Amino acid sequence: MTAPLAMSFGSIRLQPTLVLVVLAIFLAACQPTNPVVMPKRVEIKWADRQLLFVGDERLGTVRVFHTRAAPLLVAEINAPDRTLVRDLAIDAQSRRIWILGDGAVYLHDAQTYSLIRKVPGVGSAAARLMLDADGAPQLLARDGNRLASIDPDSLLVQHRKLAQQFH
Repeated sequence: MTAPLAMSFGSIRLQPTLVLVVLAIFLAACQPTNPVVMPKRVEIKWADRQLLFVGDERLGTVRVFHTRAAPLLVAEINAPDRTLVRDLAIDAQSRRIWILGDGAVYLHDAQTYSLIRKVPGVGSAAARLMLDADGAPQLLARDGNRLASIDPDSLLVQHRKLAQQFH
């Protein structure tokens, strides 16, 4: 028969359960109060041009990598006042890059990566950006509901009208 497992520190004998409880308390005390949250990495590939666009959610920049062999940084897309990147979309036909920031959509030229126009007024509830069949950006909420769309020619925001209930 084996004796019950116990740990001793000098003249103090601790039972295994007590040792585990004390260890768990010490580990819990060492945890940060605000756990570190990794930022979401927003990326999209443009296969025809062998490019990878990687948006930095925290800085508002989009890095462009050529992916023919090893990824090679070829450009960085910036815009004044853009402090985050929520989503990206590429319109290959029109050679445009749409970037959803906080409260605005930024339209960039896909050849020069220069800013064409900042489209304000999209609201901060928009979490995703998706192009429809005509190349018009659709702004979506986290749950997938369409909040607004942007006319690709006039660049005017068309908010979705919610149905009103009458009593």
